[in-house]
Amino acid sequence: MIYRSLIVPTLLYFCSLVFGSPITFELRKGQRECFYTLTPDVSCTISYYFAVQEGDANDFQVNYEIFGPADKYTPLLKRTKERQGEWSFYAEHRGEYAFCFEGGEEHNKIVDLDIEYKCVRQDNDRSERRKARKEQRKLKDASAIQLQESLEDSVDNIERKLYLLERNMQYYKTRNNRNHYTVRSTSRRVALFSIYGILLVVGMSCAQVFMLQWFFRISRKQAV
Repeated sequence: MIYRSLIVPTLLYFCSLVFGSPITFELRKGQRECFYTLTPDVSCTISYYFAVQEGDANDFQVNYEIFGPADKYTPLLKRTKERQGEWSFYAEHRGEYAFCFEGGEEHNKIVDLDIEYKCVRQDNDRSERRKARKEQRKLKDASAIQLQESLEDSVDNIERKLYLLERNMQYYKTRNNRNHYTVRSTSRRVALFSIYGILLVVGMSCAQVFMLQWFFRISRKQAV
C-alpha cells in the first residue's frame, strides 16, 4: 500500500489565502492511494476536485473515501465508480483529512487531484482589512473613493472569472484526454482486427488449396 501526503504548511496560518495542492498521480491496479491535507483551525471549508485522465481499456472509474481527524476508520464520504468529482464540505474538526482512492483490480489509471481549504478566521481577517481600508478612504476625496471601489469590484469580478475559467479548462482537458485515449485504443484495435483478417484470409486460402489437392488425389485413385 502506497501513501503520499500533501500537508499544507501551518506557518502560513494567518495569511488570507486559499490553500491548494493540485497534483497528477498514477493509480495502479489493486493499490490504494491516500493524500492528506491539514486544517489549522476549526470551521474550515475543504474543497476538492478530481478527474480520471487515462485508464487502461477505457476504464475511467475509481472509488474514493474521505476520512476526518475524529475517526480515521469510518469515512465521512464514500463514492464508488466515479469518473470525476467536485465538492466542498464543512470541516468541523481541526486536523488531518485523508482522501483515499482505489482504481480496482484490473486497470491502471492517471488521476488529476486538487485539494484546497479556506478557514473562517482567514475570511474574517480579510473582511476586517477591507473595513479598515474603507474607513481610511472616508478621509479622502469622494471621487477617489468611488474609483478605488470600482477597481476593487473589477478585481473581484476578474478573480471569479479566472476561477471559472480554470475549472472549465480542467474539464476540457479531462474530456480531451479521454477522447484522445479512446482514439488511440480504437486505432490499436483496428490494427489488430486487420492483422486477424489477413491471417484468416491466408488460412482460408491454404485450407482451400489443401482441400483441392486432396480432392484431386482421391479422384485419381478412383480413376485407376
